[in-house]
Amino acid sequence: MNKLEKQKVVELKKNHWQTYTSILINAPLEELWNTLTDWDNISNWSSTLKNIEGERFNNGKVVVSYSVNGNIYETNHNFIYIENIEFGWSDPMEGTFGGLTDNHRFKVERISDNQTLFVQMYDFKGEGDEISAKEVANQTVKFFPTFNQELKKEVENKTSYNKK
Repeated sequence: MNKLEKQKVVELKKNHWQTYTSILINAPLEELWNTLTDWDNISNWSSTLKNIEGERFNNGKVVVSYSVNGNIYETNHNFIYIENIEFGWSDPMEGTFGGLTDNHRFKVERISDNQTLFVQMYDFKGEGDEISAKEVANQTVKFFPTFNQELKKEVENKTSYNKK
């Protein structure tokens, strides 16, 4: 992780933990957003987030496919989408994670005409049946820098600003 990246896990209140990662990307916000929401091509550059299928608009129903340690997982989510600001989901978790609620956000923030801060946050709340919110947060944050760095590389490699 370089000095332009941040990563932390914080307790917001009892049984409510948040992961936070960010990376500075040398590209205009619109170019970053277009790459991030090019749903058909995510799997071409991301080794972790593989696909988002379904109703990719605010309050739509989607299936998110992601890879962890070589295994592909698919989860149903209620999609959250605000053009050029953020997308993500917030739902009760199932299986091993029963008893927890997640709230995952991918955000973009304009720093200048040619720099954008990409933020990936995940809140975990509740008392898990088999695993605590703290444990899930500490495990999950390990995977975010890979996605963030892959996104940075993809966007900066195709951004006209960086080719001058």
